[in-house]
Amino acid sequence: MRKPLIVAAVATLALGTTGVAFAQTAEPKIDATASVSPGKSGTKSKPKAVQLKLSVKNDPASKTTAKAIVIKLPSSLKLSTSGLETCKASDDDLIADVNTCKKSIAGKGDAHADLNPNNPAPLTFKVTPVVGKGELLFVLSGSANAVLHGKIKGSTLTIAITPTLQQPVPGTFSALKDLSTSLKLTKGSKSLLSSVGCKSKKHTLDVTVQYANNPNPPAKSSASTTADAKCS
Repeated sequence: MRKPLIVAAVATLALGTTGVAFAQTAEPKIDATASVSPGKSGTKSKPKAVQLKLSVKNDPASKTTAKAIVIKLPSSLKLSTSGLETCKASDDDLIADVNTCKKSIAGKGDAHADLNPNNPAPLTFKVTPVVGKGELLFVLSGSANAVLHGKIKGSTLTIAITPTLQQPVPGTFSALKDLSTSLKLTKGSKSLLSSVGCKSKKHTLDVTVQYANNPNPPAKSSASTTADAKCS
C-alpha cells in the first residue's frame, strides 16, 4: 500500500498519539451515537434496507493510539456485502481515485485527530466507505491518504489500523478526536445494511476501540460503549 501522504511534517490516519516521553496514564473513554433510517423496521422475512449513521468520539485526555475499531451490530440489523457491487481495485488505485469503484461507494464521513498531542498539529480526513468482498474499505484523504480494511465476520465489523498509520515516524504518534460515517448501498433486493426487527424500540450497537502502545502501554487496552438507534 502507498505510504500515507505527508502534510505539515507528518500526517497519518486518525488514531493514537504522543512523543517518546509521553505516558498514556489517563483511562481511555469513548462516546458513540447512532441513527438508522428509515426508523420503521423490517422483519426477517421482509428485511428493509436502511442507512446507518455512526459517530465515535475519543476522550482527548487519554491521548491513546488506536489499533482497531470494532463495531458489533444487534440481531435486529444485518450487515452483508452479498449481491452488491464489490470493489476489486488495489489500495493504491483507490487512493489515486476513489471513483474507480464508484458503484461500490457506500456513504461518506470525516475524522479529526491530533498529531502528537503534547504539541498538537490538527489532522482532518475525508472518509469514503467502499464495499469490498466480505469487507468494507475506508478510503482516507486529506491530512493522510490511506485505505483501512474493515473485515466483516457475522454481525461484527473490525477496522484494523496499521502500525504505519499508528506511528507515521519513529517516536511520533497521532490521537483520534472523532470519527463519523454513514453507510448504505443497495442493488436490487440486496442491501449492505438491513433492518430485520426492533427490540425495545432501539437497535443497540456495541463499539470498542482497541489501543496500542505509544510507546508505553495505555492505562487500559480498550474502551467500550454502546450506541442506541431508535426504531419502531
